[in-house]
Amino acid sequence: MPVLQYQNRSVHYLQQGQGEAVLLLHGLGSCAEHWSAQMAELSQHYNVIAADFRGHGHSSPSRQPFTMQQLAADMLALLQHLNIARCQVIGFSLGGMVAFELALLAPQCIQSLVIINSGPQLAVQGWRLTLLLWFRLAVIRFLGMRRLGQIIGAKLFPQAEQQHLVAQFARQMALTDKRSYRHTLGAISRFSVQSQLDRLVLPVLVIAADQDYSPVASKAAFVSLLPDAELIVIPNSRHATPLDQPDALNTQLLSFLAKVVKPGLSVASNTKVSGGDQHA
Repeated sequence: MPVLQYQNRSVHYLQQGQGEAVLLLHGLGSCAEHWSAQMAELSQHYNVIAADFRGHGHSSPSRQPFTMQQLAADMLALLQHLNIARCQVIGFSLGGMVAFELALLAPQCIQSLVIINSGPQLAVQGWRLTLLLWFRLAVIRFLGMRRLGQIIGAKLFPQAEQQHLVAQFARQMALTDKRSYRHTLGAISRFSVQSQLDRLVLPVLVIAADQDYSPVASKAAFVSLLPDAELIVIPNSRHATPLDQPDALNTQLLSFLAKVVKPGLSVASNTKVSGGDQHA
């Protein structure tokens, strides 16, 4: 099992394929393994890396709160560890937020972004955000992580033929470190790079499910603020597009990567990592 030892923590990752580097960043309560359909397809053309965030999958849990920028620093450290100087980054939900931070933290390392059902800040704000956070925290405290996974999974995968995905998601949630999940919720609630979008001069593809938590119009609004971005809508998909519409998503990813990947850039880098912490 490949693991990076970084700042007294382990960062687990999967790696498959050869060629230019593509980094996959998963959603909240998910893990690297949930990118299996994308890794199988993309690795036929690229060197694909899927990493586990703190307390997710096989990565070390976090004892202390952290920020979205610190999660980005973990991913930058992983790129350094793998001697990758430039790569494409594909982020889903939480991973999309980390992808934004990573592009701002190390613009010289990131050649393009794909943001899936995510944005530069939470679409839900104010009392609605507070209510959402408290609901999840209450379920975790009184019913546990698996039950939270079942509740969320039922919304993500409502069709009868998707029940195996509900079970899969609930199993992964049950394995997710409870304290790290709470810290991740805190990082999400504090995250916003909306005012910095004009700094992102790289190509950005924003992919929106037609039935995502937030409407397509909210994605279109921030796409209009990015210097070089386009919006694609995936039909008949809810929030977890990599799982409920893998073929449609893969088609869009391959098309975008074919346009933006510049061969010969994934080489050793001397980029310094910053923004991490020593004890989280």
